[in-house]
Amino acid sequence: MNGIDWPKGSEFHERVDDLGLHGLHFQHVRLCRRRAWMYLHNINFAQWYGLVKTGTAKHITSYARDKSTEGLFGLAPDRIDWQNRVVYENKGSSGAADACNDQTAFYALMLSLASGQEWRGVIHILSTKRRREVPIDEKQLNRLWESSTLLAQLALEEKVPSAQRIGLCKACSFSGFCGMD
Repeated sequence: MNGIDWPKGSEFHERVDDLGLHGLHFQHVRLCRRRAWMYLHNINFAQWYGLVKTGTAKHITSYARDKSTEGLFGLAPDRIDWQNRVVYENKGSSGAADACNDQTAFYALMLSLASGQEWRGVIHILSTKRRREVPIDEKQLNRLWESSTLLAQLALEEKVPSAQRIGLCKACSFSGFCGMD
């Protein structure tokens, strides 16, 4: 991909803008439809959840928040290397790799569409101090497109969608409301 050469780029950008989507929407929809629905409808319990508090503390002590990301409506990556066009996202562990990749790829794609230059995405795994490159290839673009389509459908749904219990339920900040705890 070369910046804005994705044929669906304009439509994707318009959908993201119309729905007010950002990176966490793309992470949530990859994890669980119900979680994504709640987040789309501004139902969020993260600030009271212990694991989120721990993750926030790790973020604060590992890397200072990049102030240059403030005001980038919908884009809130942990760090941006503006000179080398790299978006960094910090994660506590390597779990939920696809969901984390989608969040990071979303940031890189949006910056690519806006700038006309190719951006890269990198996830820094705090527990192992390793980095994982997130390729912004055709497969990833298709995943983001499919997720945006699903998010548009979920935004129109008035009722909470059904969900199946998955391995991540125990660690989900929505579990108390969801009934999967």
